[in-house]
This record gives sequence, structure tokens and C-alpha cells, in this order.
Amino acid sequence: MAEVISPYMRALFELAVEDDNLDALYQETAELLKVFQAEHRLADILNSPRIHPENKEALLNKIFAGHNKNLIGLMIVMIKKSRSMYIEAALKGFIHLTKEHKGIAGARVYSAVALTGGQLADLESMLSLCLNSRVEIEASVDPSLIGGLLIKAGGKIYDSTIKNQLRTLKKQLAKQVKETYG
Repeated sequence: MAEVISPYMRALFELAVEDDNLDALYQETAELLKVFQAEHRLADILNSPRIHPENKEALLNKIFAGHNKNLIGLMIVMIKKSRSMYIEAALKGFIHLTKEHKGIAGARVYSAVALTGGQLADLESMLSLCLNSRVEIEASVDPSLIGGLLIKAGGKIYDSTIKNQLRTLKKQLAKQVKETYG
């Protein structure tokens, strides 16, 4: 897949740098990805072989009227080249390239309950110091964690969840029982 999306994401990145609108296009792409994630039917429509490419193009132009022409153009080119199933991946690749270019580290944070804006800001500051880089946090709620945080950042995993602590305790108890009772 990487060899399929790479030319598209790099072309969009290079156009954004050339047009000096990398920040704006980054924000717009992030918002567009949220639309794709919230509206799964959009991807289904764009990927449907029953819908003619011109109709898909018209739909994109209508839905995203007023958005960056290069961003819309990328999606249209991908549709015309029968690559619509890779649009989301190409957009994510563009986001990744932009973050890399700007020295922004990404962090995924999972918690049992939603974190407040203040908690996220504090966590972002702490991670920025640890990673020696600006950090953008993507937060998710996972009630199965019971409590604590699971953080994936800088190629490392920090797990202070109660679920993990219970799992560790279970292993330790099993080991002690085995040693004691054979």
C-alpha cells in the first residue's frame, strides 16, 4: 500500500510547501479525515464500482466546495486512477509527512473516561518534555481500562492502567502459587 499512496501524499505535501500553505492544508486535511471517519458511507460511495467517476467527482466538488483545490484535486485524481480505496491512507500519509517536517510527535492516549482539556494540556506538556518535541495528542476512551492511562508515544508504550496492574498481579500470584504448591 505504501508504494501506492506515497506519490499522492508526497505530491500534496510538495504543493503545500510550494504554495506556502502547509499549516492551513494540514488543518483542512485533519478535518477532512474526521469527515471520512464519521461518514463511512462517503468512502463506500467513492469506492463503489456502480457509481461513475464523474458522479463521484461532482459529489466531492459539491460536498467540499470552498476547500483547498489541491486537496480536492488529489481525491479526484485518485478516483480517476481507480485508487479511491486509498484516499484516507494518502491523507493520513500527508498528515504524517507534515508532522515529520514540523518536528511534531504524535501520541495516542487511552483512558477509561474522557480527559478534560486541562488534563490533556498537562499531559501534552509532560510528553513534550519527555520526547523533546512538540506533541499532538489523539485521545480515546476505553472503559475496559478501568482507570489510569495507556500512552503510545515516541515508539514506546507507557501503561499505568488498572487493567494492566491487575494482569501483572495475576501473573505474580500465579507464579507464587506455582512455586509454593508445585
